[in-house]
Amino acid sequence: MKDRQTCSGKFEEIIYARLEPGDDLLRALWEICKKHDVKTGILLDATGSMHNVIVQRFPHQDHGGAGIDVVNIPGPLEVSAHGIIGMGWAPDKSVTPPSVVAPPGVTGFGFGGFAGHEAPYCHVHITVSSASQTVCGHLMEGSLLHGIPKEVDPITRRGEVPEHFTVAIAKVSGVVLRATWDKTGYYHELVPA
Repeated sequence: MKDRQTCSGKFEEIIYARLEPGDDLLRALWEICKKHDVKTGILLDATGSMHNVIVQRFPHQDHGGAGIDVVNIPGPLEVSAHGIIGMGWAPDKSVTPPSVVAPPGVTGFGFGGFAGHEAPYCHVHITVSSASQTVCGHLMEGSLLHGIPKEVDPITRRGEVPEHFTVAIAKVSGVVLRATWDKTGYYHELVPA
């Protein structure tokens, strides 16, 4: 049997949050984690509709780059997402993300799921469906929920009632997941809490 690093934790609580029109999904997750002091957890579900989604995914063709493509998918979109939550860990201030994977508008290490050292880390895989395609990839900043419509939808009353986009996060105690970016590279550390 292979010797793997493992740490044990326990579900402490489940946090439900309703997002608002125009929210950036990744930034909203970071804010919820900060508010509820989630150092390690699981994004159990994020379900709703969005205006656009920016994802990292494997390229359709090798283009000699970093082995990923960053794609902005316009909406309207139905989405479903899940992932792991931890803490961004970049203690050496001289280490910065390479520009090839950090496009303009991305905060710090946001392409990797966190904004900076000791900030919430969210590695989220999102499935996005439009009228013409379905794409799965790694959620990035700039993925926005629909704004408030100019006219009230006669069926859903959208524009008149609160948004229905909801996330469920399980907070875990007993272990800390660190998404570490240092001079050796990018990796996960599991640390007993």
